[in-house]
Amino acid sequence: MDQHVAFAKGTLEQFIRQVEYLKINGFPGLCSDLAEISGASETLAVWHRTESENGEATFNGKPSDELLVTMPFAGTSFTVRLLFYLQEPWMPPDISFSDIHFLSRLSAQDLTEQVPSLNTWNSLEDDIIAQLLHQLLQLYKRYQLEKLETDDVMQFVYESLLKTLSIGEGDIEVSVGNQGSQYSSLLVRLPLSLQDVPPVLVDANTGPATSLLHVTFQGTEGVFIPKLHLSPRIESLIGGASTLALPAVPPGACLMDYVERILQLLEQRVRKAVLSFEMRKQFVAQKPHKLSSTAIILLRLNTEENTGPECQGSATTSIRTLTSGEAKKPKHHGTFSLFFQSKEILCQFGCAVLEYDAERFCKVVLLFEVKDFHFLTFITLSPLFPQQQAPKVVLQSLYHNSPREPYSMELTDLSYNSQWNAEEMVRHIKQGIQQNVSSFQTASIKTAL
Repeated sequence: MDQHVAFAKGTLEQFIRQVEYLKINGFPGLCSDLAEISGASETLAVWHRTESENGEATFNGKPSDELLVTMPFAGTSFTVRLLFYLQEPWMPPDISFSDIHFLSRLSAQDLTEQVPSLNTWNSLEDDIIAQLLHQLLQLYKRYQLEKLETDDVMQFVYESLLKTLSIGEGDIEVSVGNQGSQYSSLLVRLPLSLQDVPPVLVDANTGPATSLLHVTFQGTEGVFIPKLHLSPRIESLIGGASTLALPAVPPGACLMDYVERILQLLEQRVRKAVLSFEMRKQFVAQKPHKLSSTAIILLRLNTEENTGPECQGSATTSIRTLTSGEAKKPKHHGTFSLFFQSKEILCQFGCAVLEYDAERFCKVVLLFEVKDFHFLTFITLSPLFPQQQAPKVVLQSLYHNSPREPYSMELTDLSYNSQWNAEEMVRHIKQGIQQNVSSFQTASIKTAL
């Protein structure tokens, strides 16, 4: 490999690293996750293919490489075209833009003064392209704010949102229609706080927690059309924007009042999500005694009531704990009433729990035995629990199969009231299991015949 080829390949690989840095660390702008980039990988693919097929490295790449970056801006798009000369990496790229009105207003002095990376271009820095795009987008944003001064309605809306929401200029993007156009738009990042949200509810999505309201204005009368955009991190907590049912915009509505309504709606959904988590946690996991995670535990149910006053209304006559194949007597044994002093499911069904979701508290699996008939009980809690959805309870036989899977039956006739506390809910589930276990056993046996 001669010196020229080695130099060209090193330059090309550095260029690819700069593009990868941009993809990994994000693009500038409020909707950075929707940005698109093209034209960066074709030359590298040509290089590797030539080297592999011929058995030696020859630089057959183009003398220049074009990079097209389309960045969402205020609900529209702003495309930057960068033309790199890979044989002269110390030179900054040539630049052009999709907005010809913006391009016609730019001067060499503007670029020199407001895009400092062009003056100190260093092709060895992995973030040099990211710096350049950030500075160009800021330049474009200043251009739009200058146009804002020619539109009284848009300028009033812009300044009012800054004041009403107590946000900064970096939280709003505005695109003012050119002369002859009746359409303008803005994009505002709503100050939705997740400070009080348990991390487990959002940690599965590592991206930003962003809620954006895109507003399109038609004409000069302030008539607007809203559209909500939520990042995956927010959607994992409160659902997608399509499920929120944005309120209709009444005639003559004030945008500031409408934005405040949207923010209140989002904050309410966040509070409900946190409340549901806390209720699920209380329903499932608060327990006075620590259970061994390695134990397989059986709870023997008896459908007949016990006669002792301590056990009145109880459904249990004995508890058996099996660990490593050996039966051992647990410290707390005897009647089911031992577990009625607390209201959570691990306390009422503690010795029947096989497993449960210890992060989001959405599922519990119980193992029961009734007259030598063993079955599993799956209790599932949705994010809408407790206000909008009752626990789902499914019984599953350990012995009998339907055509393709173990025989199971969902208990659909359970009593439920969202105003009940956790103790009352669990008590009704216990009663439902007791009332249905006999018919479930009979049905499962018939299925196997």
